[in-house]
Amino acid sequence: MELNCVSISLGSSARNKSISFEVSKVRVNVCRFGVNGDFLVFAKLVESLQDGSVDSIGFGGIDLVLFLGDKFFFVKDAYKVYSKSTKVPIVDGSITKRILEKMVVQKLIDDGVISYTDRVFLVSCLDRFEILRVLIQNKIRFLIGDLVFSLGVNKVLESVEDLESIAYVLLKDVLNLPFEFIYPVGSKQNREDLKICDIVSNYDFDVIVGDFHYIRKVLRLLKGKLVVTNTVTLEDIEDMKSVGVRGVISMGICLSNRSFGANVLDCIFAAYCNKIKGVKISPFDFRFEDYLEFVRDFLGIKDFAGNRIV
Repeated sequence: MELNCVSISLGSSARNKSISFEVSKVRVNVCRFGVNGDFLVFAKLVESLQDGSVDSIGFGGIDLVLFLGDKFFFVKDAYKVYSKSTKVPIVDGSITKRILEKMVVQKLIDDGVISYTDRVFLVSCLDRFEILRVLIQNKIRFLIGDLVFSLGVNKVLESVEDLESIAYVLLKDVLNLPFEFIYPVGSKQNREDLKICDIVSNYDFDVIVGDFHYIRKVLRLLKGKLVVTNTVTLEDIEDMKSVGVRGVISMGICLSNRSFGANVLDCIFAAYCNKIKGVKISPFDFRFEDYLEFVRDFLGIKDFAGNRIV
């Protein structure tokens, strides 16, 4: 049996990768295809894959949904494309972020990799709210970077109350913007951002957590920091080594010298459910038990400690 999974990303085509591997006697084929920020090409690719040639599609470089506590908000651009995929399940990484990544961060705290004396900079809370919950439950000090990293606003948040008071006001308007205004797409994923560096340099932190495309914006500030992330290539790893990071831990899966994004793991999960279990899932309709079975029994991930890359 084969699982055919395609991740279509608004990101750079320079990060394209195709791999195949065998797990639990199943051949898994994964193709990551970047469209360099061209949303029209992105939409057309999704449309072309409704022919039954793939078992699942993962949205990369764009979120379908953002979370604030137990409430969720659609990203308008992504939902337009998602709603037209009538035959193939589409996922965006939010399942993995809500389950596996949360468990990885808890394990890092339990093992002392993230210390109770550390201050954690969560670059984007709205796409990883469950990680914020873990930090709060463990009384870990934190900073929230949504306004800085997404909008370039000189405002780092230090409490959930601050986040909620601003987010409810902004979300309806911000999520109607073209996604490129709030997330780096195409070649912008490979750049530092001096404005954001200037803002973040005013804050002390020990650990930075989240999407590497955001973290890269402050690469020069990472000396001595622990980076907990995903979607990193060998080139990204060398860049982080060159600035003297304390370490790099991937929250996802590492295959062929590459740490893939949460959307790829979601994509494999969707194909697993579609082809093996005969169930079409979505980011809003899946069984928690099926995901744990997929991770533990199918992929063989047992300890949830992440993958130390550096």
